[in-house]
Amino acid sequence: MGKLKATVSEARPAAKRGDGGATLAARASAERSEGHPTMSAVGTGSSPLTNRGELEALAIADHSDVSLVMADSGELKVVSVRVPTNGQVAIIDGLRVVIGEETFLPVVDGVDDEAFVRATSAALEEVFGFGLTRNLGQRRDFYGETWELGDNWGHVGFGGAKQNSTILISLAGQGTIAAKPGWEGRLHTFLTTRARRPVITRVDLAHDWFHGEVTVDQLDQMHTDGFFTNAYTIPCCQHAGDWKNPSGKGRTVYIGTRKAGLMFRGYEKGMEQGDSTSPWVRGEVEMSNKSRLIPFDVLVDPSGYFMGAYKKAFALLNLTVTPQRAEIKRKNAEISVDASLKLLNTQFGKYIGVLADFFGAEELVQKTRNRLGDWPKRLKVPDYFYADTPVHRQERRKSFNEFKLDSSDYSGALGMVV
Repeated sequence: MGKLKATVSEARPAAKRGDGGATLAARASAERSEGHPTMSAVGTGSSPLTNRGELEALAIADHSDVSLVMADSGELKVVSVRVPTNGQVAIIDGLRVVIGEETFLPVVDGVDDEAFVRATSAALEEVFGFGLTRNLGQRRDFYGETWELGDNWGHVGFGGAKQNSTILISLAGQGTIAAKPGWEGRLHTFLTTRARRPVITRVDLAHDWFHGEVTVDQLDQMHTDGFFTNAYTIPCCQHAGDWKNPSGKGRTVYIGTRKAGLMFRGYEKGMEQGDSTSPWVRGEVEMSNKSRLIPFDVLVDPSGYFMGAYKKAFALLNLTVTPQRAEIKRKNAEISVDASLKLLNTQFGKYIGVLADFFGAEELVQKTRNRLGDWPKRLKVPDYFYADTPVHRQERRKSFNEFKLDSSDYSGALGMVV
């Protein structure tokens, strides 16, 4: 495992939440955080951008030792390791970040909660290409208010009595595909230069074998042979799907547990998307900040952290193919179109045949197509360009007061005592 290093830095107290019922503005203005906490300082290097705005992979990782960092709470956390890797072999397939509400105090244009929502939306649009689009009207992840990010590509949480005046930013896998290219570098810059009290609480890193170069059976056997054992304890292994009689609906092998903060999933992605004959297999490493620290550099060097999660297993697999998001979009689109045609043939094929003979194919299409031009959800290819107008660029709602009267309306009746 290399030389063990213990790093204990000066801890700064986090901003305290006051009255749980106070507004975001009132709570945030009560106390401002100065600088980033100790955890944020880990891994400050970053990958340069090419002239096309794409991330350029680091040729050699900075370190491969295991480091211990003391968090503000006094808990020692393991820092995820990096190892040398040739080219990017993994992408970010999901992300959860927490930042302090005081991040937006310098730019809010009001004193109410909506001002913080609009400021957060504007910042996220700069990073991802899309912002907050609507209030979901629900509590989620223990936050009092949840907003949709883009076209259901994630969500953002505000408020909550025990959330320590923080904002949760959760980007789903579809969101990472839809986001404007180069978002990883922009988010890295935002977290390290602008955000207050930023912490990555979870990140999913993925590699795709589009043509069946690796199967879930091989991944399962590698666990049996000890290739997913990082120390001395063999990680637990669980299965989902029909492994005795594969049905074409997809199988998954889980290695490790969320409780340990590190887990691997290998699953038949193409079958999950609806293609029962697809050889497409995806391998995902899920890291969480339970008992470990996730450095911000995972955003600009996902391959280093992916390879470092299970060094023996991934070295054996010889991951050399770079997964491209464009290829993932194409694969998803192909499978979705095939599945849609199969759905039409299975459920409506007889009707289509008879009605096409009666009306003719062209007239039948005109009579049955959606009048609004809406697309089925499964056929929508996620792309920031098609996202709804974010809330910060919508006209701000004006409060309505049914008792608001001008001088000509006042008759003295409101002041009468009965």
